[in-house]
Amino acid sequence: MIAACEPHEFIPFGRQFSNSQSDGRGVTNPQRETAYPDADLPISALRDVNINDSSQKEFWHISQSRETGTQKLEFDEEIYIKGNSVVWSRGCESQARLVQKSYELDSAILEAQWVTFRLQDCKGDPLEERSNQTGEAVPSICITQSATLNVFTDKGDEFTASLPFQVSRSWSIDQGLLLERAVSNQEITSPRRDSECLPTMFSLLHPLDEPAPIICKTGGMGSTKIGLMTDYTQQVIFTTSDPSLVMTFDSSMGLHSVWQLRYATAEEICVASKILDLNTTNLGQTPRHSYSSGTLAGLSASAHSRLSMSSMSPCMSPYRGLPSRTASPLVFSRGQSPALSVMAALSRTQSPATSALYSPASSMMSPARSTWSPGGISMTSLNMTSMNMTCGEVKEPLAPDLCLDHCWTEPIVSHREGILGKATKAFLTTDLCGQRYLCYSLQHRHQLKCVKFGRSNDQSQLIFGSLATLMVKDAVPLDSLDMMVVLDLSNSIVLYSGLVKIGKVHISGIVPSLSSSLPRPSTPLDSPAPMTSSRPSSSAQVIMDEVVMLSPVPAFLGDIRTKLQESTCSDEFAFHAGTSSGNSSSSKHIIGLRDPVASRFTVELTGGSMLRMSIPPVTSSPIVQLCLNAIKYVLPRDTALQLVTRWYNTHNAPGGPGSQSEWLVFSKCLLGSMGYNVEKLAIFSQHEVDSPTSPEVAAKKHKTSGLDEDWESLLSSEYHRLACPTILESITGPQPYGSTSTSEINQAKVDTGSLLFAHIPAVVFALHLVYEELKLTRFYLDSAQELVAVLYQIASDLKWVSYMDYYYRCHSDLNTNARQPSQMHQEHLAQMQYPSYCTSDPPSMYQWLHGSLKGIPQDPYPYVDDICTNSHKIMMLYSLYLSQDVCMMKNLKKTFRRLSSAGQPVKQSDTNTQLSDFINAHQELSGAQRTVLFMTQIGFTLKDLEALPLGVALPLCEAIYQCREKPPSYWPEEAYVLMKRQDLSAQARLLKENKKRGFAEVLADKDSKQEEDGMSHLDQELLRLRFPDDLRVQEVRRLFQSSKPARITLVQKPEVSDHEFIEEQEMRLLMVSMRTMALSVGRGMFTLRTSHPVVTETLPIPKLNLSGRAPPRNNTISFLHIDVPANMNAWPLFHNGVAAGLKIAPGCSQIDSTWIVYNRPAGAELTNEHAGFLMALGLNGHLSSLATLKVHDYLCRGHEMTSVGLLLGLAAAKRGTMDVATTKMLSIHINALLPPTSTELDIPHLVQVAAIMGVGLVYQGTAHRHIAEVLLGEIGRPPGPELEHCTDRESYSLAAGLSLGMVMLGHGSNAVGLSDLNMADQLYHLMAGGHKNQPTGRNKEKFKSPCYQIKEGDQVNIDVTSPGATLALGLMFFQTANKAVSQCLTAPDTQILLDFVKPDFLLLRTLSKGLVMWNEIEPNSDWIQNNIPDIVKRYAFKRNIAAKEDVDADIDFQKMSQAECNVLAGACMAMGLRFAGSANNSAFQCLLHYAQRFASLASQSISELAGKSTIDTCLNAVLLSVAMVMAGTGNLEVLRFARKLHFIIAGDMSYGNHMASHMAIGLLFLGGGRYTLSTSPASIAVLICSLFPRFPINGNDNRYHLQALRHLYVLAAEPRVIIPRDVDSGKPCYAPLEIVYKESQWYGEHTVKMLAPCIVPELKHLKQISVVGPRYLTVTLDTIKNLRTLEEIFKADGTLYVKQRAGHLSYAEDPKGYKSLLAQTFTHDASYQQSMDSEVIRSFTSDLAILGFSRHFCQHISSGNEAFLETLLASLLYECVTKEKPWILQSLIEVHQVVDSLVSRPDTHTLWQLKLLLAYYNHTHTRLVSGGNGSAYPKTPLVNADPKTPLVNAEPKTPWVNADPKTPVVNTEPKTPVINSDPKTPVINSDPKTPLVNAEMCVKIKSHLDHLFDLWFAENKMPLMNYLSQGVISEDQETRRQLAKFMVYYGIPTPSQLSEVPLQRCDSLPSLYTALKGFNLPVSALIKLLSVLQAAR
Repeated sequence: MIAACEPHEFIPFGRQFSNSQSDGRGVTNPQRETAYPDADLPISALRDVNINDSSQKEFWHISQSRETGTQKLEFDEEIYIKGNSVVWSRGCESQARLVQKSYELDSAILEAQWVTFRLQDCKGDPLEERSNQTGEAVPSICITQSATLNVFTDKGDEFTASLPFQVSRSWSIDQGLLLERAVSNQEITSPRRDSECLPTMFSLLHPLDEPAPIICKTGGMGSTKIGLMTDYTQQVIFTTSDPSLVMTFDSSMGLHSVWQLRYATAEEICVASKILDLNTTNLGQTPRHSYSSGTLAGLSASAHSRLSMSSMSPCMSPYRGLPSRTASPLVFSRGQSPALSVMAALSRTQSPATSALYSPASSMMSPARSTWSPGGISMTSLNMTSMNMTCGEVKEPLAPDLCLDHCWTEPIVSHREGILGKATKAFLTTDLCGQRYLCYSLQHRHQLKCVKFGRSNDQSQLIFGSLATLMVKDAVPLDSLDMMVVLDLSNSIVLYSGLVKIGKVHISGIVPSLSSSLPRPSTPLDSPAPMTSSRPSSSAQVIMDEVVMLSPVPAFLGDIRTKLQESTCSDEFAFHAGTSSGNSSSSKHIIGLRDPVASRFTVELTGGSMLRMSIPPVTSSPIVQLCLNAIKYVLPRDTALQLVTRWYNTHNAPGGPGSQSEWLVFSKCLLGSMGYNVEKLAIFSQHEVDSPTSPEVAAKKHKTSGLDEDWESLLSSEYHRLACPTILESITGPQPYGSTSTSEINQAKVDTGSLLFAHIPAVVFALHLVYEELKLTRFYLDSAQELVAVLYQIASDLKWVSYMDYYYRCHSDLNTNARQPSQMHQEHLAQMQYPSYCTSDPPSMYQWLHGSLKGIPQDPYPYVDDICTNSHKIMMLYSLYLSQDVCMMKNLKKTFRRLSSAGQPVKQSDTNTQLSDFINAHQELSGAQRTVLFMTQIGFTLKDLEALPLGVALPLCEAIYQCREKPPSYWPEEAYVLMKRQDLSAQARLLKENKKRGFAEVLADKDSKQEEDGMSHLDQELLRLRFPDDLRVQEVRRLFQSSKPARITLVQKPEVSDHEFIEEQEMRLLMVSMRTMALSVGRGMFTLRTSHPVVTETLPIPKLNLSGRAPPRNNTISFLHIDVPANMNAWPLFHNGVAAGLKIAPGCSQIDSTWIVYNRPAGAELTNEHAGFLMALGLNGHLSSLATLKVHDYLCRGHEMTSVGLLLGLAAAKRGTMDVATTKMLSIHINALLPPTSTELDIPHLVQVAAIMGVGLVYQGTAHRHIAEVLLGEIGRPPGPELEHCTDRESYSLAAGLSLGMVMLGHGSNAVGLSDLNMADQLYHLMAGGHKNQPTGRNKEKFKSPCYQIKEGDQVNIDVTSPGATLALGLMFFQTANKAVSQCLTAPDTQILLDFVKPDFLLLRTLSKGLVMWNEIEPNSDWIQNNIPDIVKRYAFKRNIAAKEDVDADIDFQKMSQAECNVLAGACMAMGLRFAGSANNSAFQCLLHYAQRFASLASQSISELAGKSTIDTCLNAVLLSVAMVMAGTGNLEVLRFARKLHFIIAGDMSYGNHMASHMAIGLLFLGGGRYTLSTSPASIAVLICSLFPRFPINGNDNRYHLQALRHLYVLAAEPRVIIPRDVDSGKPCYAPLEIVYKESQWYGEHTVKMLAPCIVPELKHLKQISVVGPRYLTVTLDTIKNLRTLEEIFKADGTLYVKQRAGHLSYAEDPKGYKSLLAQTFTHDASYQQSMDSEVIRSFTSDLAILGFSRHFCQHISSGNEAFLETLLASLLYECVTKEKPWILQSLIEVHQVVDSLVSRPDTHTLWQLKLLLAYYNHTHTRLVSGGNGSAYPKTPLVNADPKTPLVNAEPKTPWVNADPKTPVVNTEPKTPVINSDPKTPVINSDPKTPLVNAEMCVKIKSHLDHLFDLWFAENKMPLMNYLSQGVISEDQETRRQLAKFMVYYGIPTPSQLSEVPLQRCDSLPSLYTALKGFNLPVSALIKLLSVLQAAR
């Protein structure tokens, strides 16, 4: 009898919630009592049948919590369904239940369940192989209605899918959802042909997918049949996920089948989709009479036997002799989702040849449906009319996803029951030995069918065994207990494990009621026999365990000679609720079980009431569980199951074990099962006396009374005899029981017929391994001591002397001498079974570790899978750590052996496989690195390390410590957590989660008062760190302010009238407005990607305020008295919208089409600002989410700027993709891409320019022939006869040229398929001029007639075509170093040739030449000057006029001056592009020099030779070039230069000049200091488009260059900022970086030091980035191994976590390092450690743990022993802080505690820890760290023995910045915070080669131990001599303890081992060493033994 936990009444919480909601709404919903028919009546099979029931049916599901959090509290989740409402609640018994969600739908709900979908990256090819469990799991609640599916995910997403067919049931499967299609009556009454049967089962892998039909695969070895599941007679009754199985019932044949549900293979999909025929039989040899009938028909007998392993004869066909049936044959039709009406079409055509399946043994057919085809193939008749009424035809069927692979079908029975034979419940259960069963209940027959199954040896398939039957009414599994609860025929609850009965369950409040005659007593059975018979037992044959009330005295296994009696329960006795058993009419019966979760289930009672109850666990002690698992491993399964059954009944008997511990009860049960008389064992006698409330627990006996017999039993018990002298003797006098105790004990013998007697040696060895396992966990040491007492008892009885000696040495307090006579005799030992794996010497983990540390070869240590987990892990880790070469690593598996036992599967351990693979993959790592990485791989955590004993854990801590300083950067996060590198683990976690700044932070910024300027979202924390010493950021923000009125400060002169003064103010305002309108482009650069929008609000766009205010009265000034250009702010408003949109950071998933349209301005008209906003979204990649219909709506509005922004934005979002949809959209706006017969559309010119540029973006770098040919023709497109394309032709030609350059970017003349176009020649012709080529193709007729008003003649108009052709040529040959093209682009060197080239074209030619000769650009003035022709150098600006030397009269000095300016500007721009974003100091100084030269030239009179416009154009180009080089650095010199131009307000200062200066400022602070420019080919192309040196004159000027293209710089911007962030505080900080450049043609590999936060160079130039310096732990990122990591760091706001070293402050707290320097004085003063206090420590460390420890334990306020302890703790703290190992402080304190407690400890556990510690540091540490192959550390002494040698490592004198002008060095600001990097500053020692435990401490420990044992040895030679010679142990307790410790410390062999050595001949130390050489004894031990031998003589 098993006592269940207290039951409580159960009411579904959803019902209570629904009723309360109904009551709250005023709706009366009285509780309706559910009427349950009598379960004994046959009509119970129709329980769920409802005729005209209008009430709402309720049902619910309960499951265990799906959360995998760290909370230990288990709770249930409930889904309650009633009508059209669903309530999801969560809770448990100890906490209130809460409603998580409630759903109300519009129609009745068929099913609601938990489903886990998996997100796939893409659907992919349907024929592609798919692996299991791919994609992210999405837990969801799926609510199924008849034609609708509603899915609600845990994250809040909602999906609603309309299904194309009616659903009858839905099932949760491992891959998603399985749907059963409802079969209409028409399909049953009017069946179709086999080839057109509709699928009945569908799968849904994601809510947005279409339901895909499921493949069905059946067949045996000779025939394989594949097709879709179309058999409507197959009904699903059960699904499970582990393994993925589906159980179906064939309603026609009355058979249950099991299918494995898996992903379909490519071949199966092809066959099911009519692509491939996979019928493995030869159709040509198929007999004419063979055919199929039903899904399962055609299975050959051999196949059936192979799959099911059933008990039927393998020569019989399972379908022999069956009558005919009406079923649909399985054919290879491919079905989609069938509908009831015209919803979807479903019929598929199929070759009938694939439907032929046969069974060689028998065949069957359905005459009603089958007809013969000429080919011998079974076909079915089809009513075409009826099919056409309901179905159409689909040409593209959905590919199946899943396949049902047939596994098993139940055996055929002669009596078929049809639909009545359908199982009402099915489930999986596992027995206590791990064997799995599939169980299904036939309720009408009161049977539970159980079939055993398991996987094959290769894990490829499931094998099912024979079918067994249990006679029960109901059953539910208890997964957490590996049991199942059944309701037997007598309405009693019985517990089973598999097929073995555990016992009946006693439920409090429900007592057994006597309803007929008394049962007969049960007969004793040795073991419970499995119930496999399917024949029901009669009432007379079924007997009951117990019928009387249970005694309050619990029964126990006291009488060993009495077996646990197994019995069954009688039908006549049922459990009733209530106390009155006589009134049976009013009592409630148990009628069902349901809702199993873990160990909990619900009991259904008559009347509708329910009770929720739980079954107690097998054990609550982890030690007992470990012992049980070990015993089960070595025992046969049946024996192990009987043992666990006996233990479970004993442990959970009603009344409980009283005050006895669970271990005591288990040990008694175990020894009793071995045959011992536990009452007469001395090891339990003391427990009995010590526990006065624990009575003797006798064996179960049938008793008629529960009172008198119990008292008599107590008086005659052993407990009463032992307790009497101490309790009752003084009252009642002497008791008569004491006189017989000795004789009873002497007569006690072991029972050889007991359950475990024959297996005692195997059990003892398994428990010994458990004992060794427990010793490796410090929390289980007390439990190990309890276990060793039992082991010593059995070992002494088995005469295992070595084991007895071993246990004595471990626990010296064991009673080794005064022992009672053994119950086991010599003849008993011969009857036992001794397994081969049992060893004569006990395996010792401590001894194995000690020998390994000392380099002594060890025997393989045995281990048991899943039992010796810690032992196995420790052995592997030690082996990895101690092996120093590959050969040793490959032999690691020989150091341990897996324990194999009969009945256990022979398998390769997973950890062994991991070890082999790990060794092969990481041979290059050092021993410490291998160890740490493998610890991570096997799941070894810090908690596991802390649980290890001190001596075992310290070597592993050393391995971690050696890797901690410079760990590899590509390791997983778990490895960094193990090394306590919080910085690296936080970095890995950040990159994994890809965190972004949250919306809450943005929302808080949004409410600030400064939002109106559009610059309030900047990262002020970063900007303060990067620019801490000035207000440059605030100044830039003030310069870009455009939302406030401008300040007009003019003084009215006396002679000026008020009207004239107002006009003068307005003229001044007009000039200021030119500057204001040009601000937006620069502000867009400044705020690039700095904000995350609030999706519930529109994006605020700052105002573009063109009004002014005149002080002191602040009068408003506006344009009222002067004329201003019309729509002069049209394009500035566009730029303002772009700047606002560019603030949005990429990656915001909530920026969707709805939000974009939500930002559309109110009203019907579109605005220019919204047009710019659309373009900005495209540049940041967000416009891809805009719906196609919305794009069409925008374009149909006819708003010119909206079309421009939309086309460019979409093209930028699809850059380089050749997207077809985008191409079509762009082609509509380009006549050249339209078909010849298409109607010409009236497209605005600017839209055409945007479209032609968009084509280049979409086809960038593709060298697409058609696109390139069209673009080449568009460069020289002539004006049309009707004045088409006559205005702003230059911008169109330039856009075509730039677009062509993008398409052909870098391809040169090597582009495949374009050689016949002679593209380079045509481009040169368009650049240099000449006769026009005749138009070809479509343009031949279009431009046949010339323009009537524009007379260009027959020459190419190079004023229009040259800029585009020049840049196209440069981009086409980008970085090709083509000498011919370079020569064509070189500036002419004669006066005549110069006359043929416009001076401003020389700028573009020089720039293009630089693009071609990209790698020859040098950052110096010499390279720039080499681009200027000699004649230009000689005569520019009249340089040789004064000398009067050879001055030609034809020299045009103006042309020469203009040529020099343009060539210089072009060369400077090429240099700026070459070093863009690099902050190259040489390039910066060179370009800044030329910018200052042009600025000074403008103020000189000689500048008139070049012209102000030329100088302004060149100045703008050079200024932008230097800004490109310093992009993102915020350089002050460039800022001052641009700021000076900003404040120039003059009439000749154009709108374009202001735009250039503002773009320069924006580049300096690109993205708020986070972004810089890339120099990739694609980036260079868009930079040329954006920074084209011809700027507009006014706001509406688009003649030479489309203003919208100015924003394409966004495509070249990339984040490259690194922001160190302290991992402890989470705040940004300063940290030194060391950047290693790769070797190049210009410079060798070298190192540059920078101070972060900073912008780092491009990764393609770098080899390594490291955090260096004395204050932070080293972080190294390699650009090859960690390229993806670095890119993710840049995307994640540049955050790089750093960890501050112990003993250092941050640079913010200690900028000069003085406080840290103060700390260094203490590192050289060892005496100071005794006077350290918290205040001093606080001055150089901010670690809260260290400060707290110092404050509480190092105050020096005590005296005596406490003062000594405080001094010791202060010393240890000092060492840990100064040696950078504060985390080892706890271990060092423990070492001292172990040494102090060594004498008082009774066991030798602590001594072993010291022994292992000394073995490692004296023999292993120096060898591992300083020498050996594979070591990553130099061969230097690690422990510093010289006290005069400083402990401080000095940094080398490496300059922070390399000054080599040819080296691309990052420019450092002179105003950066001064950080002390003096190499003379001492640094706290953090050398990983320094051991955690210093040599001085090791010497002290060893000296202390030697002295301690020397003193004992001098006084106790005689006890040692007696022990070694005779094995006699002293009776004195202290002597016994010290003797054991002495033997362990010196490793002295046992007396039995010494008896085999001739010690009598050993009279000297050499002879003794020779004799005992095999024991590897130290010299000190040999000296001690020699002294003993001499004393004995």
